[in-house]
Amino acid sequence: MITHRRRTHNRLPRLLAPALWATVALAAGAAVAAPADTDPGLSPFALTVSDFAALDRGGLIETSMAVLGVMSFVLLAVARRWLTTARGLPSVLLAAWGLGLVVAAVVPTDPLTTHLSGSAYVHRYASITAFLALPLAGLLLARRLTAGPDALRTARRLRLLSGVALAGAVVMALSAGPGDRELIGLVERVLLGSEVVLLGVFGHYVQRQMPLHDEGAEDSPRGARGPFRLGGAAVRAPKSG
Repeated sequence: MITHRRRTHNRLPRLLAPALWATVALAAGAAVAAPADTDPGLSPFALTVSDFAALDRGGLIETSMAVLGVMSFVLLAVARRWLTTARGLPSVLLAAWGLGLVVAAVVPTDPLTTHLSGSAYVHRYASITAFLALPLAGLLLARRLTAGPDALRTARRLRLLSGVALAGAVVMALSAGPGDRELIGLVERVLLGSEVVLLGVFGHYVQRQMPLHDEGAEDSPRGARGPFRLGGAAVRAPKSG
């Protein structure tokens, strides 16, 4: 029974990246399918994801946002345990991203109007917090990931995706203001797409840094050691004696 529990525990870290990417796919699918689920006559280029979510309360968009927010907290907890580079301000920003998503999923905006209620303002600023927090966390993590080729490769991807997301946030702000919401839906989907891919890239890196275990490691004699990661490569510690 104890051996079975240990093996189950050792398999759980391997599920982190697949579960995170599945959540990313769910969120992307919700954003793409939103017009068909609500009103096919509404343009996804002219309306934001939040507009469609408000027209379909409790639907796929709000559900996927909430699930993505919860998965972000799971990723944060795992990253803080295994990566010192994720601790400190990056953790605060990742938490702000996750909390912003959950709040935006629970508190709806007002659909198809520029006159916002109190809950709509809460939704707006929760979304803005999330939109800005994740790419800033990505840039900070990219500066800290310097140990080895895997870290440098991940840092380049995080830097690129963070730059796209921040540029999208600026264009979206211009569209919402002087641009009279021109193509705001398209810009937001580019912004959200870069951010969820950023989250998936970081989750995949975190999983690769976690300890590896042999299938028979749990059955080995007391004191025997399984492989561990050193600079992204699996290394077996020498046996004592």
